[in-house]
Amino acid sequence: MKLWQKIFLSSLFLIIAAVNIISVTLLNNSHRLLLEREQTHAIYEHEFYEASFSNAVVYAKLANEKIALTPNDIRHIATDVVEGSGRMRDSAVFDSSGTVIAVNGMQELLSKLTQSGFIENIDQSKDNYYVSVYNTSNGYKMAVGSAITTEGMSYSVVTAMDISEIYAMKKKQTDFVRKVSVISAGAISFVLLITVLLMLSPLSRLNVYTKTIADGNYRIRIREHGSQEFRELAKNMNVMADSIQTNATRLEKIAEDRQTFIANLSHEMKTPLTSILGFADILRIKKHVDDNERIEYAGVIVEETKRLRSLSGKLMGIVAMNGTEIEKRPVSLQSMISETKTALVPLLAKNDVRLECMSQDITISADEELFKSLLYNIIENAVKASPKGETVELNAAMYEGDAVIAITDHGIGMTPEVVKKAFEPFFMADKSRSRKAGGAGLGLALCQKIANLHSAKVEIDSHPNEGTTVFITIPGEECL
Repeated sequence: MKLWQKIFLSSLFLIIAAVNIISVTLLNNSHRLLLEREQTHAIYEHEFYEASFSNAVVYAKLANEKIALTPNDIRHIATDVVEGSGRMRDSAVFDSSGTVIAVNGMQELLSKLTQSGFIENIDQSKDNYYVSVYNTSNGYKMAVGSAITTEGMSYSVVTAMDISEIYAMKKKQTDFVRKVSVISAGAISFVLLITVLLMLSPLSRLNVYTKTIADGNYRIRIREHGSQEFRELAKNMNVMADSIQTNATRLEKIAEDRQTFIANLSHEMKTPLTSILGFADILRIKKHVDDNERIEYAGVIVEETKRLRSLSGKLMGIVAMNGTEIEKRPVSLQSMISETKTALVPLLAKNDVRLECMSQDITISADEELFKSLLYNIIENAVKASPKGETVELNAAMYEGDAVIAITDHGIGMTPEVVKKAFEPFFMADKSRSRKAGGAGLGLALCQKIANLHSAKVEIDSHPNEGTTVFITIPGEECL
């Protein structure tokens, strides 16, 4: 069952139930008031009958000049009063044993009075009235009973009044209320249905937008209007769509980068393996290989093997650092720079490049080996990009509360487009030159990973044919 149907049916049920409860309560209250009014009227007539009976006894004593009357005399007087007075059509008199001594117009009601114990419920010792209503073939009767004592004997006097009109009125009112309830229910149903549909129409619109978003259209946005609740819901759904779109774009970028990464990895590994396989195959097949050829072929195999080792090592470094938590400790930046310079001596000598270092005594919180790898890779790139006889400069100092390391070369430099892609895995501005230098395009990608783990930032300032400066900025909170 849909939401609008649930709201419609539950609201309709509650409204109809409330109307019916109110109507029934009013009807019952009105009927009760009418019964109370008729009861008062019936008691007044009953009192008149009692007085008539008592007066008739006194009159008979005076007329017959008797000091006391016999029960038989009382019976005749009661019969005369009941049948002869004409004032009370439904009336009866009972003696103390409950036997009827006079009755008029109460034959059917008399049996009901006997069966219900009405006579026994009349308290002979108290001056009060016992009232009860009975349904007879001639309609509803209200019976009033009381006790009276005369000539030393107790008698029960019962009178009855027809109140069928009150019950007929209640039935008419009940039928009228039922008809009005049916008509009202129809009108209320129509108005309520229109109201619910109008109030929930924004929800249907939101449902359409949600299906559109679920189908992959993350650019769609919901107009925020309607009640406050729907505006908030639309706003939250727009925020959700923004988040989904951002995540989807990020995942698409990750998938694209991963595909590019795998393609480049396959290509980069294929090149040295092809060279190794080719020259090894020549050495295997060729029967006569002189020393110069053997040294040349073996040298190619060794260099390509070194490049393959460097490629796999740096690749493993990037993969290993994804989601890695490093253990930092206080280390001297000056000491790390000195140790890195020592490790680079063979490379500097091979490329005929000098490395000049100037560093303040700065202590940072870092993983020493990883940070030295960061320095090594950046300086290595600077050395490879520098012509023979040039100098690479490394300066480290505090600047505006942060520790800044600047590594400058005077080499070929890079264009702004190349700088933007420099940190992408396997990206090389000059692939042939980089391969000859033993590069695989993973150095700066690895540097970026290490910098991120240290909350540091790596920036490149480069111009073609003017050289390159790489800035490593370590935030002040990481400096001790």
